[in-house]
Amino acid sequence: MDTVNTPRFEPMTTGALLDRAFRLYTGNFSLMLGITAGAYVPFYLIMLALQSSIGVHFQSLIGALSALLFQLLFLIFWASIAFPIASGATTYAISERYLGNDVTIGDALLRGLSHFWPLSIAQITATLRVLIGFLLLIIPGILWMLSYSLIVPAILIEGQRALPSLRRSSELVRGYRGKVFWVLLIVNLLQLVLAGGVDMISHFLFSSASASGELLGAALGNLLSIFLAPLGIIAAILLYYDMRIRKEGFDLEMLSRALTNDSRSMATAPSASG
Repeated sequence: MDTVNTPRFEPMTTGALLDRAFRLYTGNFSLMLGITAGAYVPFYLIMLALQSSIGVHFQSLIGALSALLFQLLFLIFWASIAFPIASGATTYAISERYLGNDVTIGDALLRGLSHFWPLSIAQITATLRVLIGFLLLIIPGILWMLSYSLIVPAILIEGQRALPSLRRSSELVRGYRGKVFWVLLIVNLLQLVLAGGVDMISHFLFSSASASGELLGAALGNLLSIFLAPLGIIAAILLYYDMRIRKEGFDLEMLSRALTNDSRSMATAPSASG
């Protein structure tokens, strides 16, 4: 394996963590893009078809309300379906890369799907809590968002169940919320800047007053998210490793043992249920 694209397993400063996230993303670009596309494209196609069929637009009060409800529905379904699969698959793929193992897009997506229910329940629970927190004067929402940022690796690497993964993520983040905040802020700002640029281009090329223009603009935004989503997921994975290295002496041997045990449990699950 190329050691340039897979840095050493050690505690990281905020700058080093972001640098490694970018290097892992660019060094495994086709793998990351394939994983995200495999998880997001079917979901986006369904949501675009739904948007087209119900005619969601902002040209009237009723249209604005329907668009708001559609966006809320989109967020809930994204958090409970597309993101859990993509984040679970990416976590597995990056972990295997750290161990020097080859991993295919199909292998990674199957691993994400094998943990779908705990990932989905945990993610939708966290999303709802964060939304409630933002309604409670914003600050609680930010704190909960930071606390629950590591639930995916807690499930994939440690085998945590849905609700315990929220507590586990909070324990790992405790004392390091500032670092998590800056990492997620920088990644999200980059995504917002690029999304804003794409939105300006789509408004220039397509008329937002027409339904087809809105759909094309939404499609461009979805395409951008497919390209950018892996970066945020990788950053969260590195934060998880960093917290465990600092607090628990986590190393490559422990990571290898965790993934091996998880593979064995998956292999024996059908016979045990039979």
